[in-house]
Amino acid sequence: MQIIKKFVHTGDVAIDIKQYLPDKEYINLVFIHGYSSSKNTWDRVTNELSNCYNITTLDLRGMGRSGRFSDKFTNDVWINDLIIVLEKLFEQKIILIGHSLGGWIATNIASKRPDLVNKLVLVDPYTSAPNDVRKKVRRIPSADIEFRAKRSKKIKSARTPKDLIIEIKKIYPNASKRSIEILSRMWFDLDHILEKNRIRENINIDKFIQIYKKISCNILFILGSPLLGGIVTKEEKKYIKNLIPDSKFLELKNSGHTPHIEDHIKFIDKIKKEIK
Repeated sequence: MQIIKKFVHTGDVAIDIKQYLPDKEYINLVFIHGYSSSKNTWDRVTNELSNCYNITTLDLRGMGRSGRFSDKFTNDVWINDLIIVLEKLFEQKIILIGHSLGGWIATNIASKRPDLVNKLVLVDPYTSAPNDVRKKVRRIPSADIEFRAKRSKKIKSARTPKDLIIEIKKIYPNASKRSIEILSRMWFDLDHILEKNRIRENINIDKFIQIYKKISCNILFILGSPLLGGIVTKEEKKYIKNLIPDSKFLELKNSGHTPHIEDHIKFIDKIKKEIK
């Protein structure tokens, strides 16, 4: 198998890419991670799936080893970055798989550029559904803003991931040593400017509907259980199903917000079954 590690430049920043390319005839899957994560979040599934598909993982701008943000930015930057990357890497449509924030990015790419995407797989995604659709107010208290500001300062001053371990242990006192190591690396790789200034776009119902209505490919949702931390509510799921009748929903009941990590064996099985 050919494994390629490289940077693809958007004209503004370099995006870190890793590709598993066992056979040029295989289907191309592109994985987009969530917020404060990196392409490494997919490691539990990509090694296995690379026996059946061509796999591309990447680090979003401001995370992992990709380029950083300036003081002013919008969420559309991620969408525009990846459109350029996909145009440079692929000559044919690909299957786009996005988790959490990555699901929102994947959705918008498929909406804006249907010529690039053959199928969407949204893994417990942030859908941008307004609160009157979700029937649940998003939890963004001021304490979270204070937490992000504090974490931004810690990240900025850290010289190695080990410098962040003490702070992480305060927040996750019961986490294993390996989990602490992973979290410290993720924090260290997060752009402190992004963490300090991160914004959430308020999308009204009309814009939400238009985003999904412009998608011409099939959409598969792989969700975690809301009881275990999954972020897609039953009301949200029902609304999207009515909005896009051809969409398909699968729930991994033993996982929460990260089905590809918490129940990776079933996640792999679902991917293999649904993508042929």
